[in-house]
Amino acid sequence: MLNRLRHPAVRDLYWAINSSSLITTADLTHWQDDTSFFIQHLSLLDKQPEPLIDWLSKGLPSHRPPRLGQYFERLWHYYFHHHPSYQLIAHNLQIKSAEKITLGELDLVVKDRQRDCVMHIELAVKFYLALNHLFRAELTPFENIDAYIGPGLKDRLIDKYLHTFRHQLPLSSSPTVKTMGIHIDEVHAIFKGRLFQPWSNINSDQPIWLFQHQLKNLPDNLLYPTLARSEWFAPKYLSNPTISPINERLPLCLERPIQIAAIDRITKREMKRLFVVPNDWEDRAIKSILPECTF
Repeated sequence: MLNRLRHPAVRDLYWAINSSSLITTADLTHWQDDTSFFIQHLSLLDKQPEPLIDWLSKGLPSHRPPRLGQYFERLWHYYFHHHPSYQLIAHNLQIKSAEKITLGELDLVVKDRQRDCVMHIELAVKFYLALNHLFRAELTPFENIDAYIGPGLKDRLIDKYLHTFRHQLPLSSSPTVKTMGIHIDEVHAIFKGRLFQPWSNINSDQPIWLFQHQLKNLPDNLLYPTLARSEWFAPKYLSNPTISPINERLPLCLERPIQIAAIDRITKREMKRLFVVPNDWEDRAIKSILPECTF
């Protein structure tokens, strides 16, 4: 289906709902929708995307680019608001104690009309890079959960996972929610995004990250556009695949990680997603999680 879609926002909507879960574990909900309604709705939007564009523009800040989490949530709001099987009851619902202290918020409260069931759903979209010192290729992503850190070194996958299950999901069981007249039947955590493995083999199916000095090892038969944060979701499709070599478009010394796509020159479709990081990035990443790391 994704290969038939052309508009970036429509492709992002499909990706937000139907991309793979970040990690596979029984605790997380692997949400997918291949219903005829959703497929047909996407096809119509791709021809006339104005309803989706208007929805996004009205719900996102106009004075600055939206945060990835805001954009991701807004795509899900559109999905539940327009899907006949669901009723979007509330989103970003603040939960306060009796003393008016903010305890947190519920990302989504949604009614499944077919099952007559009210769900509390927590959403996360994350992009994490595995540290060489902690990552073990023979283990699953969940077994490697403590190896993954954000490109900006501000958060880790294990912390996000624990916070979701220890703090966010239990909020819907608080007395405050019941006093609001909301009865939650189910709780769900949906994690989407990408996990980038350390550079090993460009032929691997997994997203990878590499140091800037390793760029010379990338196959030269592919195109490598750099991606703005707003382009991190759906795989890229280049309608005009003409671009200068990646080394010519990056500063001599990167200051921060840059996400890029590897594009086939013939099909114009993305083959792989990569992060290019400064040559000292991993050293700084290790220092950022000390004294947790012992080698």
